[in-house]
Amino acid sequence: MPPGLDDNSIVRKAKMKDGSETTRSSTGRRPLASNRRLVLLFFSQSLGMMARAAYFVALPLFVLERTGSAFSMGISLFLGYAPFTLAGPFAGSVVDRFSRRDLIVATNLLYGAALLVLPFMHAQYLIYITAFTASVFGVVLANAIAALIPELVDVVHLAKANSVYAFLRSANYLVSMFATYFLIGAMGKANIFYLCSILLLPSGLICLALKRDPSRAARTPDNEEGSKDGGGGLREAVRIIRSDRHVRALTLMHLMFMPIFGAFEVMLPVFCAHRLGNADYYPLVSAGVGAGLALGSLLTYRLLGRFRPLDLVFVSFLGYSAGVFVLSRNGLLASAVAVSFAMGMVDAFGFTTYEYLKQRLVPAAYRGRVFAIMDAVVLLPLPLGYVLMGYFAERASIATLGVWLGAIALALAILSFPLTRGLPFLGDAQNGGRNRGKPEERA
Repeated sequence: MPPGLDDNSIVRKAKMKDGSETTRSSTGRRPLASNRRLVLLFFSQSLGMMARAAYFVALPLFVLERTGSAFSMGISLFLGYAPFTLAGPFAGSVVDRFSRRDLIVATNLLYGAALLVLPFMHAQYLIYITAFTASVFGVVLANAIAALIPELVDVVHLAKANSVYAFLRSANYLVSMFATYFLIGAMGKANIFYLCSILLLPSGLICLALKRDPSRAARTPDNEEGSKDGGGGLREAVRIIRSDRHVRALTLMHLMFMPIFGAFEVMLPVFCAHRLGNADYYPLVSAGVGAGLALGSLLTYRLLGRFRPLDLVFVSFLGYSAGVFVLSRNGLLASAVAVSFAMGMVDAFGFTTYEYLKQRLVPAAYRGRVFAIMDAVVLLPLPLGYVLMGYFAERASIATLGVWLGAIALALAILSFPLTRGLPFLGDAQNGGRNRGKPEERA
């Protein structure tokens, strides 16, 4: 049971960092399952998750088939993530200014429209433009969902809500990997995008059943002012990132390690083609990552109450670096899936913690902008991994690339270790409903 609550508690008011109040309920054995708005959001976005997962699996194979170039594949992946850096801060202002529910509806529909036209693209630059455009909508969608979840649950259940959402995302990713493997054989790589568009339609429309901006009425005048003030809001968002030790360390750690994630995304389909003998095994190996993410997401919820959050991120980096090296030495499909499963599991430690700390520590009025700026900064070096791996994948063996990538990942993980020191346990950071001093004062 979370600190500060007892069996006789029914409803309490908890003071948030941004000055707003949230209602806590300790009744019922399944508080999240009884939250109709949260269940509706998770159900609707599960359809979108499947569509986006299938799209991201099919895109590199689609580009590789039409261009025959690993470098072009890396460029398409780079352009797919570039909007998170280029458009992120602007998307954050949009998320803080407009209805987050309406943005989720609109961006799902626009995302689907972009994927609908992708099969008609044959010129490389048109594929690049379409991938970039779809990702612009994806940036707004991701930030709108992340900012809306804390408004639908109380602070006591936020960690569990994030773990459930991460599990759903990973489980849908897993299902999509297996489904995409068979659908590619039955439909072809290009036709997968039509199916993705169809799934994104109900993913957006179902959200119309959500109450529009359920927590906006509870915000204080100061928070409303903050959400409308574009320039001042962005400055305050930057100040929050710089001043909060958890947020600052979390951003720097992922900033350092992000090129490894990018390089691995390009390496995986090339690994399947060269080491396993068939690039179409890529969805199956990716499914191993998805299964590990699903299990790791649920496990992270338990671990967050026992370990310092950034210690989990550090362990995630160490495990990932080891996984890259071991995977590159494999030549069997079954063992490759097993290693990918382990990598997905440790990756979930870092990913779920990253999402939870963002939502837990950032005031409600600035979530859109802070999330967007953090993601923009963190993803800034991601293209470096795409481009460099795409370049060297055509010039070196997978075994050689795996050794170098694993060694670099290990070095970056070790360099990030000092950032985890001097920070409080999660229970101290939350104060357990009691005022025991700020984390910065206790560290």
